[in-house]
This record gives sequence, structure tokens and C-alpha cells, in this order.
Amino acid sequence: MYTRPRIKALEAMVYLQLLTQIGFRRIGSSFLSIFGLLWLLIEPGAFFFPQYLNFGWIGYFGLVALSLAIAVVQNFPRMSVCQALSSPNSVVEIKLGDLFDEPGHLVIGANDVFDTELGEVIKPSSVQGQFLTRIYGDDRTRLDADIEAALQTYQAQRTKEPNKQKGKFWRYPIGTTIALGSPDKRYFWTAYGYMGNDLKVQSNADEIWNSLSHLWEEVRRRGHGIDVAIPVIGADLARTNLPRMALAKLIILSFVVASKKEFVTRKLTLVIYPRDLDSTDFYVLEDFLKSACF
Repeated sequence: MYTRPRIKALEAMVYLQLLTQIGFRRIGSSFLSIFGLLWLLIEPGAFFFPQYLNFGWIGYFGLVALSLAIAVVQNFPRMSVCQALSSPNSVVEIKLGDLFDEPGHLVIGANDVFDTELGEVIKPSSVQGQFLTRIYGDDRTRLDADIEAALQTYQAQRTKEPNKQKGKFWRYPIGTTIALGSPDKRYFWTAYGYMGNDLKVQSNADEIWNSLSHLWEEVRRRGHGIDVAIPVIGADLARTNLPRMALAKLIILSFVVASKKEFVTRKLTLVIYPRDLDSTDFYVLEDFLKSACF
């Protein structure tokens, strides 16, 4: 557990990273636009009312300071951004934080055998690893039983992998999605990658898109419109050859496309862990979100 001072320190580090991402170019661009607009408004007034608008150098530097202050406020780091879809009545949010702190339903990315064993098979710090520890209290037997019960519907589609030495050996089709938990708090597990016998997960853009399409169908069917939070699935140990930014955009776009087809949920939150800011440009994602949510 983090202490309050520790949380404040982490928040300060996140803001520093965001400020670095903004950079002088973005602030400078805003400054020039604001300064130009204010100058355009003041200059005609000075022509007609020189006795009131003749501020000299003090006025000039005051205008520069005002423009700079507005530019900084405009681009001040935010921990989340939201954009509403034109239809249906849904909202997409990109947020810095911890997936497991989010209310509503959560999405957990899985491999095609739904492995749960921590260590060599599943990394403890991964979303799956944290799910076992934080939601099931490290009770893997109970988690496996719940997963097997949820997978009963897909038994006819599974195939046995005889050469897998560790973890589970029943393979399910990519896109297989199950819902654990209760109607008020679902945990949607979706298989987006192939777990090799060498314990390396392989996936690609097509497979992730396919898994997301099945995910939205299951959320539509069993989510009852309750808010859903999702991490950037496929970004850590899956060999997708896709950078985290591309995966984040893929998730947003797939949700928008599915929502245009039929209502999925009233709000989707894409959660970015602060530690991943080095490989995620929060402000580029914000611009993409505005353009995608038509």
C-alpha cells in the first residue's frame, strides 16, 4: 500500500512526464495563436482610441505575459480526457491510473489457453497476475474453477495441445471471451494471443481486432450498459510488432466502430499506467480521440 506522501510524489512525477510530453513546441504554438488573436483585437482599438490603449512597453510585455499564461493553462497536464460519440450516447475516456481502481466492469487480456500460473507462465506484475492477487487473493484454484465454468460454452471449439509442458493445454479460438464476477462487477477475459509451447505469447493486429470485436459483443450482451475500463492489451509480453500507441488507437477505434453498429456501454475508459508514459504520448492520443469519436 502506498502512503499519502508517496502517492503525492507519484502524481508529481506523472505531471512532470506530461509536461515533458507537451514540450515547448505545443505551448509555443498556443502562445503565438493567442498573442496574435489578442494583438488583432487590440490593434484596431488603438487606432481609434489611442489615448486609452497606448500602453507602451509595459502594455506589450503585459500582453506577452497574458498570452503565455493562457497558453500554459490551456496545455496544463490533465490526468484524463473524455470525448462523447455523436451517436450512440457513449463516452470514451483516456485516463492515467490503475485499472483495478476503476469502478464498473474491467477487461483482462488473456492468452488462448487462459493460463493463470504465476511465475514463468504469467508475470506477477501483468494485469492477469494482478487480477489473481488483488481480486482472487492468490487463490488460483478458485480462479481456475470459475474460468473453466465460464468456458463450458466453448468446449466444442477447443483443441488439446499435447506438447505444452507448463500451464494449461486446452486451446480456445482467438476472440473467446468470458465474463467472471457478478452482474454489477464483471471481469471480461478475452483471448487475444497464442501461447506458444515456449511460453511466449504471439499476436497481431488482426487477432487483437478480432478479440476486441468479440469482447464488445460480450460486453453488449452481459454488461447492462455499465461503464467498462480496459488496459492497453497486447502491449507487454505479447509479440504483436505494434507499439503501445498503435494498440491504444486500435482499442479506441474498435470500440467506436462497434458502438456505431449497436450500443455497447455508456462509457469506455482506456487506462494508461503512469509507468507507461515513456512509450505513450498522452496528447497525441487525445488528438486521435477527438478525431475518432465522430
